[in-house]
Amino acid sequence: MSIRWKCISSLSTKARSSHCASISNKGTLLIYSGEFQPRKPVDGDVHVFDLNSAIQQSVADDAGLWRTLSASLKPDPRVGATSVFEGGNLYVWGGRGGIDMAPMDPKQSGVWKGQLLQNEVIWEKLEGKGDEPVARSFHSCVMANGKLYIHAGCPASGRLSTLHSYDLQSSQWSPCADGPDPARGGTAIASVKIPPSSSDEEVIIRFGGFAGHQLPTSTPPSVDIYTPSTNSWATVVPSGDPQQGYPGARSVHGLVPLSTPDGTGVALLYHGESEASSLGHAGAGEFWNDAWALVWREGALRWKKLIPEGDSAPEGRGWIPSTSYIVPGGNTRVVLSGGLLSSNERSGEVWIGDVQL
Repeated sequence: MSIRWKCISSLSTKARSSHCASISNKGTLLIYSGEFQPRKPVDGDVHVFDLNSAIQQSVADDAGLWRTLSASLKPDPRVGATSVFEGGNLYVWGGRGGIDMAPMDPKQSGVWKGQLLQNEVIWEKLEGKGDEPVARSFHSCVMANGKLYIHAGCPASGRLSTLHSYDLQSSQWSPCADGPDPARGGTAIASVKIPPSSSDEEVIIRFGGFAGHQLPTSTPPSVDIYTPSTNSWATVVPSGDPQQGYPGARSVHGLVPLSTPDGTGVALLYHGESEASSLGHAGAGEFWNDAWALVWREGALRWKKLIPEGDSAPEGRGWIPSTSYIVPGGNTRVVLSGGLLSSNERSGEVWIGDVQL
């Protein structure tokens, strides 16, 4: 298996890390907030990029494919928030900001719904009923079986392992079973269907994170799986790539569902931080520049390292959101936007990565 990368945009005005990114059902990339300098949130506009048109053009012509959607009422700019696109709307939750860079206050920390129009976005703060999760940043978020899930992250102090679901129809929050220890920030989760299951239920898989050290610490590395119907977690150890072994421990990385025409794809893991900076959030650590497919073959989960094809590939980075979409033919296309580089600079690039069997 291989992955072919292509840079389709590179603008300094879009450079950021720890930002939100989602992809609409029309093939547009939606970027919200993040940071260009450590602990200083950038603007709170929504930046819209036409992926389908960009693929057909050169990077030199990319500026005209961006639009900026402003709003009179909008969430405060923030760092380490998450977003999903569902039912034609953008949903944002969590993050930290303000002068002291604390988790967002109750007025700002709930679910924000953004209705996207041609030249503006109309934001609405949604009601939250029930046991709402504590404010935090650098958590993870997915849609699964019609519900929004918020997991782990960093509150005012310490780290969390909690999992909550939010029903977009009823505005009801529900606590779920905590994820396996240790509590962590910077983990990544993805909503997937594991091929042998006859059910249409989506499960949530988790890999990595930071708990004072990069995760997982087990050798070989483990993957955690949450099943909503049983409200339970299981830990599994996929087999390694016969030639390349296993993915290394990491945090603030990408993890997306992997769709392949043969039906064996489960998830795609890419990039992320391998060693934290001695300067903490003010510095840049060391980063992976790899990509791994988690597949179901011969009755078991297996890792397969993706070999880069083509003339270029993105340099290692972390503090990135996880984004992808399905292209005609049934393959996953991952979209890598921004991120923190080992030079301690924020990237303004947008890369697409196509997986080849």
